[in-house]
Parts: sequence; structure tokens; C-alpha cells
Amino acid sequence: MRVEELELGCELEVLQFLERDAFENLRMVWALRRWGLFDMGLAEQGRYLVARMGREVRGVLFHNNLGIWRLAASGEVARELAKRALGLWGPPALLAGQEEGVDALLSALPELRDRVEHREEEVTMALPSDAGLAEDGVASKAGEEDLDDLVRLEGMLHRELLGGVPEDWVLRSQMLRAVEEEAAAVVRVGGRVVAKAEMEAITPGADELGGVYVMPGFRRRGYAQSACALVCAGSLRKGKAVRLETQRDNRAAIGLYRKLGFTVHGLHLAVRFS
Repeated sequence: MRVEELELGCELEVLQFLERDAFENLRMVWALRRWGLFDMGLAEQGRYLVARMGREVRGVLFHNNLGIWRLAASGEVARELAKRALGLWGPPALLAGQEEGVDALLSALPELRDRVEHREEEVTMALPSDAGLAEDGVASKAGEEDLDDLVRLEGMLHRELLGGVPEDWVLRSQMLRAVEEEAAAVVRVGGRVVAKAEMEAITPGADELGGVYVMPGFRRRGYAQSACALVCAGSLRKGKAVRLETQRDNRAAIGLYRKLGFTVHGLHLAVRFS
């Protein structure tokens, strides 16, 4: 087995490998399809390691510009990819993936295991293709005229959940992308945008719901459900799978997603390193 950085001209074979499981590998498919190997420093861009046996792709590791690792590999292939990544870039800031695979990698590599600082236990949820989503007319598709409001609410979401806010251009590029894809919804009260939801990652076979936020003072009125229903219905009409990730102890969020028809698909783990 050999492990090498992905080179220009080899993207298609790696995409074909990743899209064998477009649901689990959505984030990597999205990043590679959207930017290829072009890197101007955006958080979702980065570098790829590819494990091959002969000419056949056996696994992929994606190291994005935030230092987050995602792997499409297991067992020995995952270990070899991780070892090579450690040699090239040092320990990651975060390792994200299915709980079983992440724990197996930590058990096998003390250079990762001994640096664990925090484990964020999450759940992956999936929306059935026949989910009967009720679009109640409360939410509407976001347009470019809503961009400033989307950026404002996204900043509030980051501050509330993470304690800090990325630079304005980062949030603006993220929100503009969702608007251009017609994959963002807003709720207005008195002409003011007070809630939003969008598809954070869009691929040909699956989309990922995220960025769900309602301003304090406007919660528990069904606004989040309305915004989510609108964007999810758009993905389902295109024949796509819809997924999301949320903390396992976030009962309010899980309750909301269950009302929309989401079911638990698997256990997800995000491990932060010192």
C-alpha cells in the first residue's frame, strides 16, 4: 500500500471512490467537487491523502484549513493514512467521523490518543425520502437582499455555541453560497429576519442541513421547524438524501429534527486535540 497526496488530474477517481458512500463522505465530496485542489485559505478547503493498493483507491484522508481530519477508510488503511498525515502536518486540531472508526484510530495511535483534550459526542440523523414535510408558508427562500441578516444570525450562532465569531468575509462567503444554491430559508417578523436554516453542504446525491438559528425572544414559535422544512423539502424534491449532525445531549434540537421526520442514522464523534 502506498499513501500519497492527491495530485492534479487524479480528482475524478477519488471522487468516484468517495461517492460510493455519498452520505457518509458528504463533507469530503462537497469540498472536492466545489474547489478541487484549489486553495485560497477557506476553512472547507485543504489537502487530501490517498491510499492505493496498486492503482485502486482504498482510502482518503482530508485535512482542511482548520486542521480538521475526516477519513473515508477503516482498519489498516485508516492507520496508514493517519500516520502519513501526522508525519506531514503533525497532530490535527480535530478528528471527526463515525464513533467506532474514530475510537479505533485513537486506540491504535498513541500519538493521537495521548493528546485528546475533549470528546464531542454527536449523532448523525437522516431524513427519509418520503418524509411528509409541512411547508406552512412562514419561512421563505433567502435572497441576496437577506445576506446581511444571514451573516448577522450566523455570527450570533457561532458566538452562542462556540464563544467566538469567524471573520466577516468567511461568514459572508458561506451565506452567499447557500443563497446562490437556493438552499437557505429565513423567517421574518415585522420585516426583520429572526430565524434561518440552510444546507451547509450540497452534493449531487446528498445535502447536509445546518446553520439553524432563531434569535432569543423569538424561540418556541415553530420558526426553526418552518425554515428547516422549506430547505429540506427542496432537497427531497431533487431526489437527494438529507443528513445532519448534532450533539447527543441537545434534546431540543433532536426533538425538532424528529418532528421533521429525521431518524438516528449513527453515532458521530468529534475529538479535539491539545
